[in-house]
Amino acid sequence: MLTITDFINILHRYYRSPMVQIYELEEHKIETWREAYLQYSLNSLISITPDSSLFEAIYSLLKNKIHRLPVIDPESGNVLHILTHKRILKFLHIFVRAFMLYF
Repeated sequence: MLTITDFINILHRYYRSPMVQIYELEEHKIETWREAYLQYSLNSLISITPDSSLFEAIYSLLKNKIHRLPVIDPESGNVLHILTHKRILKFLHIFVRAFMLYF
């Protein structure tokens, strides 16, 4: 998964001089960037499965200092959803509010 941070890091790697023309960007391919990123990256894709608990999701976000956490189907490898801090807080707000109204 190529994120905005990865994109910025790759741009820093290729465009260190203000003399480089930005139109060269059109000649680059994502596959080349992916290879360059994987060559210099020590991080692997951090994800969870649909069976993971909300605690595991939050712990993974905080421990790895990431902003988005993909939920990946273990059988197909497809991304089912992407969890963010905002989505988790919204879920908790709705759930706690509904719980409080029920009791």
